[in-house]
Amino acid sequence: MTPGEQSLLVLGAGYTGTACVDMARERGYVVTATWRTQDVARTGLPEEGRLRFSLGDRGTWDELPECPWGVLTFPVEPLPLVQEFAALLMKRVRRVVALGTTSSYLQSSQDQLLDEDATLDYSSPRVQGEEFLRLQGAIVLRSAGIYGPAVGGLQPRNPLDWLRSGSITDGAKFVNLVHVSDLAAAILAALESTAMGQQYIVSDGIPRRWKEIADWAGARGFLREYTFSGRAGRPSRQLSNQRLLTELKPSFRHTDLFREIEALESVRPHLRNDTSPAP
Repeated sequence: MTPGEQSLLVLGAGYTGTACVDMARERGYVVTATWRTQDVARTGLPEEGRLRFSLGDRGTWDELPECPWGVLTFPVEPLPLVQEFAALLMKRVRRVVALGTTSSYLQSSQDQLLDEDATLDYSSPRVQGEEFLRLQGAIVLRSAGIYGPAVGGLQPRNPLDWLRSGSITDGAKFVNLVHVSDLAAAILAALESTAMGQQYIVSDGIPRRWKEIADWAGARGFLREYTFSGRAGRPSRQLSNQRLLTELKPSFRHTDLFREIEALESVRPHLRNDTSPAP
């Protein structure tokens, strides 16, 4: 297809969805994006490229256009509603990518290395919806923690803010991250591939312990002295992105976490050592 013929429907233009919209438009796609509210002027999309949509509001379903490619960025649950919606969606959109979360994988040991062969938590309503779509041919991308700069008027997501908020209690725990632009690149790579009914883990492939990040940030002056409470939480895990890189070959440009954090901190130096919660 020529750029003018490439059409993409993004269902749910929040932080990740807006990044996907921006990247797709830069590549010449004709993009239609949806929001749950009418407050969409910040996107810069023409009026004909903006729609209101909510999975829970069946009255918004019929407005969705026929489109070669579609992306679902919201949690696809509960299963009965997803099944009903999929009956309509699969008639209008030929290739579908659904975004999930890597928290859907079960693990048996601390710091376990997980890939797509790990067991899914089928008791999760979200997993049930994702797996239903995957068996219909959709590609499911299960994302690690998403961070990055401000996107389309939405606030940046900075891992240091998660430390500042006090929500990180275990410094020895691994964190797996992906830059929002790399996630958008993975979405487009999945749509442009020939894969059907596959699942992929999307991360930068470099698990890091929170203490390593906090120590680096403290040495750089980005973070005041930080003490982890040590309270136990979900077991630590490491994620492999090798299947994604081997089969879809997305162009990842933001795998140096510390360089990316420096960039995030440089545009808001007045907030260094702030203790306010993450946006």
